[in-house]
Amino acid sequence: MTRDGVLFSQRGQLYWNPLPTPVSSTQSLPFSQILSFAWKFLKDKPGRLFLAFLGLVGTVICDLLTPVILGKLTDFLSTNAAHPSAVIYDAIGYVGLFVIIGILYWIFRHFSWFIWARMVVQAMQDVGEQALYKVQRFSTDWHESSFSGATVTKIKRGMRGLQSFIDLFFYNFIPLGLLMVGMMTILVLKHALLGIIIGIGMLIYAVVSIALALRYVMPASTEENRHDSRVGAALADVISCSATVKSFAQERAEDQRFHQVMTGFRLASLKSWFRSQYTNIIQDVIMTLYKVVFLGFSLWLWITQVFTVGDFIFVFASYRMIAAYLRQIGDEIRRLQMAAADMEDVIRFAHRDFEVKDTSDAKVLKTSQGKITFDKISFTYRSQRQPIFSDFSLTIEPGEKIALVGHSGAGKSTFVKLLQRLYDVQRGAITIDGLNIADVTLRSLRDHIVLVPQDAILFHRSLEENIRYGNPEATAEEIIEAARKAHAHEFIDKFPEGYQTMVGERGIKLSGGERQRVAIARAILSKAPILILDEATSSLDSISEHYIQDALDKVMKNRTTIAIAHRLSTIKKVDRILVFENGRIAEEGTHESLVHKKGGIYQRLYEMQAGGFIE
Repeated sequence: MTRDGVLFSQRGQLYWNPLPTPVSSTQSLPFSQILSFAWKFLKDKPGRLFLAFLGLVGTVICDLLTPVILGKLTDFLSTNAAHPSAVIYDAIGYVGLFVIIGILYWIFRHFSWFIWARMVVQAMQDVGEQALYKVQRFSTDWHESSFSGATVTKIKRGMRGLQSFIDLFFYNFIPLGLLMVGMMTILVLKHALLGIIIGIGMLIYAVVSIALALRYVMPASTEENRHDSRVGAALADVISCSATVKSFAQERAEDQRFHQVMTGFRLASLKSWFRSQYTNIIQDVIMTLYKVVFLGFSLWLWITQVFTVGDFIFVFASYRMIAAYLRQIGDEIRRLQMAAADMEDVIRFAHRDFEVKDTSDAKVLKTSQGKITFDKISFTYRSQRQPIFSDFSLTIEPGEKIALVGHSGAGKSTFVKLLQRLYDVQRGAITIDGLNIADVTLRSLRDHIVLVPQDAILFHRSLEENIRYGNPEATAEEIIEAARKAHAHEFIDKFPEGYQTMVGERGIKLSGGERQRVAIARAILSKAPILILDEATSSLDSISEHYIQDALDKVMKNRTTIAIAHRLSTIKKVDRILVFENGRIAEEGTHESLVHKKGGIYQRLYEMQAGGFIE
């Protein structure tokens, strides 16, 4: 076993099976990595960021000036207490100064907020789009191992987490840092020792709070998020399979299963909540000690006549302001680490490399013939030790119609998945018109291949949109013509909204045969030179199959066609039938030649199905 794969021998040859990359980690990401991820969504807007920061600095300056002016006003009033009428205009001036600072504070704050809000909303959009971009391009292995419901939850939670994270960091932690520097400077100028005391107190509180949040609270929040994803996945799983649940009357069993999932979530949530509360108690203790030392020393300075009454009021007001910031920051640290935990999954998405991806010099495939060659390819699924293909070779001529038959697990579906490059071969090459598909862009490759799957899955969009998916440039007339050829127009025309009818999630409002006809219409509309039919008529009744087979005969003209089929009606007319067995071609030929081959695999399958289905 190597660091990132397994070496094993098969039929005298050595193969390498790569180990799967974990979808998620149970360990929290470093805070620096989370901060770097958030920063990249803001740094490309330096002008707006500067203006928002400028407004933030203005609000902090107004906060710093408030206790200074309050202290001077106190000294002014105490000095002139005997003759208040003589200084009334000066007193009104101080009050007016308070009002002006208050107005400036709100101007700066709202100015900063309006600029910042645009940046945050744009950042949320960017992170959501980036996450979908990555997830769409993850390998088939990844999607087969992940719950779609959990993935949706992670992306939405990541978007909200980014919003909370950058809001908290910008409007709470940065002002705290500016306030600490500004207040320490003012107090040092007032009394050096007092400035040092307040600085040490703020530093102790901040360091302890951050350490507890990152090392104690954040792991529990990460665990809570993992259980939250499991809840979303469990709900999506049972709701999407509601018909199966009802068919087997398993509502109670699913209730119990979900109870177990929710129990795990409840325990994880309690753990996270208790750790947050324990952290809050520690912060309260530090704040109380800080208050005693800070105000006690200030009182002593007043008793020893080092401070005036105004100085003491200034210090007391400064403490109230600092305490408000620190108390708020104690709560915000917990919210910050929760937001950071919410972002972890989308950060992992962003840093996860594509397993199947374009090379740096990938070319655009511009095939005109559609000749397909499998040249001594070897392939093994990650979850298996047994190779599916070993030195497998095959050539399909341009426009040739071939059928793949064989028992389940013989390699038929893997064959077409490798052609679509849903997986990369470990050895050998697959070429189209002589060009290695590993050297062309994935988009251009898949633009040249159209698939009609066994189980057609439609988008929760209109019938017109689902059919047009085969050719986004198609006109309404072309869509209707494709639907007619697929015998879908008949049932579509009966709907009150016709082609604008919404089909429901995964096309659930349509029957299996109707979904399949829409998928076939979509394929007819496509101009791809290579057609894959993965048991394309298996969901149809015999009468519908007759009409659709006629349509498929037409759509297969001038296309290289690969058909995986159980029904013989879909393969009798092909040019060549390939009988797969254990990842190799055991037999090949026309239907007539193979069905009369005594003791052959195809003949045996044909006789087992008595003219119906191949098992």
